[in-house]
Amino acid sequence: FLWSRGIHHIDHVIGTHEQLDHVGGLIWVLRHLSVGQYWGGVGERSEQFVEDLQAALRDHQIDQHIAVRGQDLLRSGQCRLSILNPPETSVVRESTQPPTGTVLNNLSIVSRLQCGPSSILFAADIETGGLRQLNEEGYQPVTVLKVPHHGARSSLDVDWIQRLHPQYAVVSVGAANSYGHPVESVLQTYQDQHSTVFRTDRDGAIWVTGRLSTSELTVNRMRDLIVQPVDFTRCLWRCECLNWHRLFLQLS
Repeated sequence: FLWSRGIHHIDHVIGTHEQLDHVGGLIWVLRHLSVGQYWGGVGERSEQFVEDLQAALRDHQIDQHIAVRGQDLLRSGQCRLSILNPPETSVVRESTQPPTGTVLNNLSIVSRLQCGPSSILFAADIETGGLRQLNEEGYQPVTVLKVPHHGARSSLDVDWIQRLHPQYAVVSVGAANSYGHPVESVLQTYQDQHSTVFRTDRDGAIWVTGRLSTSELTVNRMRDLIVQPVDFTRCLWRCECLNWHRLFLQLS
């Protein structure tokens, strides 16, 4: 996807926390794209994918940093990328047992990108206990929200969602996953806020485009770049023409 748009360098890569579904795919990115800085969390795990990730960082001499609340990863013109979680005092106590999923989730890196009047909150896998520890910036209204923890019930905080009141809510989730994500109660909460919900299991890759000169953002779906099946028994040429017209608008 990045290569198809001529993107071969990434200034900052954030590995929200050391779980395979969040950083496993970054190993390929680190090995095949130019990366300026890598930001990781405070949790440490002794697993093969973590060792492979560290090897990729060493092999390509990528600067590695720990991201904690209060840091600004980016300040450029009207844009600011700030870290809201984990707190600077967060530690994972040494134990013979690996940290639980809830502990890692609440230590995951939550960040907010503000560009002019538009904002995006990346909520990683933070659960309700972590949400309640966010500072005021973590409760400000946003344009786009990356829904926490794939739409799991453990991250459903109705008050937090009401205060954010996102225009768009993006659920990153695998198709037909065994966890049942996203749960209906989470989806209903965003619908009650009149948020437009996007899901990667149905919409494919999601990316956001916009201009600093306006307050409008566009949320794009990979699904719109794919020719959709047509029921020839009900709608032949008109539906096929609409298919190609939609693709033309997306690519123009």
